[in-house]
Amino acid sequence: MGHFSYQTHLAALVMGILLTSCTTNVRVEGTVPTPLVAKIPANIGVHFSDEFRTFHYQEDLKDSGTWKIPLGGKNLTFFQNLLSSMFTAVEEVSEPPFPDGEMQHLDGVLVPRITKYGFLTPAISGLKFYSASIEYQILLYNREGEVIGDWNIVGYGKSEGGSFGADEALGDATMLAIRDGGARIAIEMSQQPQIIKWVKNIEATVAE
Repeated sequence: MGHFSYQTHLAALVMGILLTSCTTNVRVEGTVPTPLVAKIPANIGVHFSDEFRTFHYQEDLKDSGTWKIPLGGKNLTFFQNLLSSMFTAVEEVSEPPFPDGEMQHLDGVLVPRITKYGFLTPAISGLKFYSASIEYQILLYNREGEVIGDWNIVGYGKSEGGSFGADEALGDATMLAIRDGGARIAIEMSQQPQIIKWVKNIEATVAE
C-alpha cells in the first residue's frame, strides 16, 4: 500500500513538472478592419513607445504551463491604421516632453499605452470559450506639451475552442479584444468633452 502511494505521488509530481514546463506560444494573427467614422479635423502627432511596439505578455498557469502572447506588432499596425482613419493627418513624433516649437505644426499629440492584458481558458472559467481583455490608456497633449485628455478604454474578445487549438483560440480572442478596443476608441473619443473643446479651439485658431 505504501509502495502504491509512493508511485501515485511520483506520477503526480512528474505530471506537474510536465505541465509547468509546457509552453504555449500564442500567435496574434489576422486582419482587423478599422472602424468607419467621421474624421476629427486635426493634424495629430502620435508617439508609439518601444514598450508599446514590443509589448509581450507571459503568464504561468498551474494547470497548463506557460502562456506567451506577443501583442506589440499587431497593436502597432492596428493603431497606425486606426488613427489615420480618425484624424485629418497623422505623423509619428518623438516622446514627450517636446522640444520648444517642434510641435507647432501639429494640433496635438496622442500617446497610446497598453496598461493591462488578461485572459481566461475554459479550465479556469468553467465555460466553453477562451476570453481576452486588453486595456489601453490614451493620452492627448496639446502643442505646448500639456496633457488635456486621459482615457482608459478596455476591449473584450472571446473565441470557442471547437476545432481550434488552444493557441489559435486565444489568439482569435485577443484579436477580437484589440478590434473591440479600437472600435471603442474611434466611436467614443470624438464624444469626449476634452476632444470637443480641443477641436473648437483648433477651429477658432484657424478662423483668426
